[in-house]
Amino acid sequence: MVTVELAVSLIAAALVVVASCWVVGLVVVEDACRTTAAQVARQVARGDTESARQAERNAPTGAKVSTSTSGGWVTVTVRVDRSLGRIGPVHLRGQARSPMEPGQS
Repeated sequence: MVTVELAVSLIAAALVVVASCWVVGLVVVEDACRTTAAQVARQVARGDTESARQAERNAPTGAKVSTSTSGGWVTVTVRVDRSLGRIGPVHLRGQARSPMEPGQS
């Protein structure tokens, strides 16, 4: 009996470790989305399109970056979906706003 209980508890512990690592990975990817959105928004607000494109290339794999300008503000949203086997997809999003700098339109 002890062997079966030990085997079941080891499997359960392994599943908990995998799930925990996946959740930590989701947090890291969401932070990368926020960071990318902030960098792109700052560069677009400055009028530096080349640096904005470079910042977009730093987005997580499979991410979609959308940029809009309205009322003197730049809004950038970075979205990506992640899944773990049959669990998911989990929709992750980072958004940032930046005021347009003087002389930019």
